[in-house]
Amino acid sequence: MIAAVRFASPLPQLDREYDYLFSSDIELTVGSLVEVPFGSGKKPKLGIVVEIKSRSEHAGELASVSKVVSAFPQTSRSVLELCSLVAARQASTFGEVLSFAIPKRFVRAEKNIEPKSLENIPSVERKSLLTDALQGNQKVHFTPQLISTSSGIPDWAIEFANSALHFLLKGKSSLIVLPDYREVRHFELALQMLNLESFSVRHVSTDSGSDRYRNHILASLSIAINYGTRTSCFTPAKDLGFIALWDDGDESHIEQSSPYWNSRDVLLQRQQTENTHLVISSYSPSAESLRLIDLGYLTPLTNPGSLPLVRVTESFTRLDDETFGLISKKVSERKPVLIQIANSGWASAIACSKCKELRKCPNCNSGIWIDPSGLYRCRICKQVDSLPACDCGSSNTRPVRIGATAIADQLRRSFPDAEVLESSGDNPLVSTTASAVLVVATPGAEPDVAGGYDLVVVSDAAQMIGAPRLKALEKAVGSWANAISKGSQNCVVIFVGISGVLAEQLKNLDFKAIVRADFQDRLSLGLPPSTRVASVSVSNKADFQELKLGLEESSLFQRLKFLPSADHLTLVVDYQYADGLAFAQLLTALTSKLTGQSKHKKPGERVYRINMDDSKVI
Repeated sequence: MIAAVRFASPLPQLDREYDYLFSSDIELTVGSLVEVPFGSGKKPKLGIVVEIKSRSEHAGELASVSKVVSAFPQTSRSVLELCSLVAARQASTFGEVLSFAIPKRFVRAEKNIEPKSLENIPSVERKSLLTDALQGNQKVHFTPQLISTSSGIPDWAIEFANSALHFLLKGKSSLIVLPDYREVRHFELALQMLNLESFSVRHVSTDSGSDRYRNHILASLSIAINYGTRTSCFTPAKDLGFIALWDDGDESHIEQSSPYWNSRDVLLQRQQTENTHLVISSYSPSAESLRLIDLGYLTPLTNPGSLPLVRVTESFTRLDDETFGLISKKVSERKPVLIQIANSGWASAIACSKCKELRKCPNCNSGIWIDPSGLYRCRICKQVDSLPACDCGSSNTRPVRIGATAIADQLRRSFPDAEVLESSGDNPLVSTTASAVLVVATPGAEPDVAGGYDLVVVSDAAQMIGAPRLKALEKAVGSWANAISKGSQNCVVIFVGISGVLAEQLKNLDFKAIVRADFQDRLSLGLPPSTRVASVSVSNKADFQELKLGLEESSLFQRLKFLPSADHLTLVVDYQYADGLAFAQLLTALTSKLTGQSKHKKPGERVYRINMDDSKVI
């Protein structure tokens, strides 16, 4: 018999199957980890068996599999098919995607692995809006209740756990994909509430390598509720029946290295591959989800619940007299308050005190900010040296807009009897149990507080929607919704610096209407998600010109739209969804060819970096 083997490598020259003979006394299956002789030196190399077959198209003599490294298959046939689909969509190699799908092996972690037992599963399902909807709809977009119930566990987490239990009782596994450890914690609380911990398997990137590997193998052996962060998209769940994705617009769902895949796109492909039920859920929808709803691919479902009282002020003063007075009142009543600030540190930008010009980094001419330790720091090259004098001769600077650290420092002086906490992406707080607490947090770093916040102040709303990014409004609304979701049943919400139609929509917390209006504007301009935008970063100008010339000579050229780029070595191309696969194939073939021909390539250098969905370049 013959085993077709693939290697977990990004190298395009290794992006094919290699056939090896194996004898009948060796137990092999698709997904097996094997050691094979490779290359002219016959050096041992680890690979994954992707197919068992009786014939090979290779004309020469075949080498034999040296040994089976693990008794446990490392992945499943369906996940291997998923890797192939993702690689094709992202203009990548199968081996590069495979490296995300298979964790590093730990021999000791393989000891005493036993499939999870389904005995004593809670047999009574709770009333669940989402589970009921899944009876008649295979693919759902779910907008959960914004404010948590008296249990303090988010509505989405309870609904996900209920639905996972429903499929567990039907003998099907689930896969729940979450942005980060905060949402993992929320889902684990829901599992505990429903007594489902012993029927679940955790796949979180920050866990130890040994635990991750053990749980990866356990998932392939057990009918279970699998949950975790981004790379759990490739978990080889046994008999998968239900996939759920929370907050698909969160940037934590985007892989930051090549091939830059997104959890949503991977799970959409996985749903089709394995014909499962699928739920995409968030408090505020992404524009991509709205597109799928409009296409009829996702069925919308909303659990409205009660909404907090909302006040919108046109003042650009972060804490005007009325807002400051309400904060004082809540602190005196020993009620928790949350203030969302757009930027961390002492100042988000600095200017010359004399001529008012914004100060720039002397190394790379990028913006300078003052970090939480009070040091100057470049946003690009991270320099922390002292700044030279301004062109006008002055060495004095002033903050253009102070950050979360400075705001927290001011509030400590204003409220000496309150506990003032700061939470940011660099130093996040998961939760706090204090009652008289005043929390200053950047978007996405808001900690949970027992009972919820009585007051949530979105103090940088105008700044956030004014950011020079295509998705600025969509991202801002999503971060506001997530912050408000941490409020109490009697929460009051204040938005600062907003007027007009947006102010009226915010008074009703109509996040969907806000994102939809932005989505329609993008459609009229032909911007994503009506189309897709790819970027190709090149290491030198000569290779850049070769790439552009190659694209201009292609049959697809008339349907491609080249967009301007701030970086002269980045090619930005707008293209239609229908051309996605053909364009990815073109880029893969063209960049592989040009890499081999490049006269400027350095040893080990990746000449072209392709991102098939790069919204940050607009």
